Parts: sequence; C-alpha cells; structure tokens
Amino acid sequence: MTGLAGFGRNALKDIVRPYTHVCGILAGNGFASAGKYKGIAPECLLVCGKVLDYKGGGSLKSLLNGLRWIIDIRKELPIRILNISIEMEADANFNPDELKQMQHYLELLWQDDVMIIAAAGNRGPEPMSISPISENGCCVCVSCNDGDFVGAGGRTCAEYSGRGPGKGDIQPSRMDNPLKKPDIVAPGTDIISCSNKLHPFYISKSGTSMATPLVSGACALFMQKYPNATNIQVKRCLIYSARDLGETWDIQGAGMLSVRGLLQCGRKM
Repeated sequence: MTGLAGFGRNALKDIVRPYTHVCGILAGNGFASAGKYKGIAPECLLVCGKVLDYKGGGSLKSLLNGLRWIIDIRKELPIRILNISIEMEADANFNPDELKQMQHYLELLWQDDVMIIAAAGNRGPEPMSISPISENGCCVCVSCNDGDFVGAGGRTCAEYSGRGPGKGDIQPSRMDNPLKKPDIVAPGTDIISCSNKLHPFYISKSGTSMATPLVSGACALFMQKYPNATNIQVKRCLIYSARDLGETWDIQGAGMLSVRGLLQCGRKM
C-alpha cells in the first residue's frame, strides 16, 4: 500500500471542491455503488490536509503551512505521493518571498522522493495560465482533456484547463524545462465520486482537480507494483507512456494518461 497525502479543493480562492470527492477518486471502495464507482487506487493509504476554509478561500501562507506539515509527518509516515487539487491564480499578486518558500518546500519533498502531482488550474484557454503551484518543475502538472465532450458546466475540459507554456521564472534550475507545461492530461469532465452528504452518495464534478487524483492514483498503482521505483522513474514512465492526442504541448503535455502503459513501462526500468 502506498501512502498518499493531499490537499483537496480546487482553488486557493473562490471555488469550493470538497475533499470527499478527490479522496473518492483516489481511494473510494465503491461500497454504496456495489463497486461501480470505486477509486482508482482503493488500497492506498490517505493522509488529508486542509489549507482552505469552509468557503474554499485560502492564502499562500496556509499552503506553506500545509507543505511544512507534510515535510514534518513524512518523517513518521510512508508518504510517497502528494496530490495537490487546488489552484493559484497565475496573475495574482503573491508575496515573492512566500513564492520562493513554496518552491523550496516542493523541492525538499521532491528530493525526499515524494511524487508531487498538482492541478494545472481552470483558467484556460489563455496561454501561460498554469497555476504557479503546478508550474514548478518539481510537480507533475495535470491538465484535462476530454475531446469535444461538454460536461454539465457547458464548456469542454480542454477549453478551460490551464495552458502552458510556463513562465519559467519560478522553477528550480536543475529541474525540467520550465516552458514545457502541462506535463500530462487526464479525464476531468463529470467525474463521478463520493459526495460529502448522505444523499446522494455520489456526484459528478469537473475540472483539473478531478483529473489530478486520477494521475496520483495511477502513480500509487505503479508504486505498489514497483515499490523500489524512485519518483524520477515514476515521472519518466508517466510521461513516456502517455498517449499522444495530436494537440500541441501547451494543451496536452506529453498526452493522455495511460494506466496500462504506465504499468507496462515499469518492466523496462
């Protein structure tokens, strides 16, 4: 079983996405649906952190506190994956020192062999609309793409999903090419998962925050099958196994998540 930590709403400001839905996508047992809506990695262990208030509002300072918390508990718990299903506005006026601190914490976690999966945000289709969190080279930046499928929100996922290139001014210099963001896409439209109410048990939501736990869950399955794999190896297989959708990199990254391809890629390590 793989330990997986996560922050589970969809915005650092104004958009509420309950933790329950993200947790269900990751590790729900599907009991209330006779297994139909089981999570992608139902045997992984979850450690949930809260960085937003009940209205979905938050601050970069709260996120920094959350990252410090993960760094601290990582000394006691076998956390291998950090799922960040929140976004920051790309054009927001953040404190530069706090941004540098965030980058430092992300790099510390990466160096400690933690796989960091973060949502690209829903500010597309403008260029350079990637969330500053997932723009960091230590993160696997997840956008969503469901072709022409229009969900309940009336827009295609590929249209509102954050797009690259990255700004290139917040990456640790030795990490990936800062301009090549996002890294990968996954389904993000009308994803059915657990509700935070007794009725209905399941609801559908859309956005890059729904696509992100699908990638995190796929990485958990990979680590379960190949427990000695490093985060560098997992990321390499994740990128190499993605299915090309024929879009430009700023829209699709390496392509669509392929769980089967990812698991097969591990045989070649």
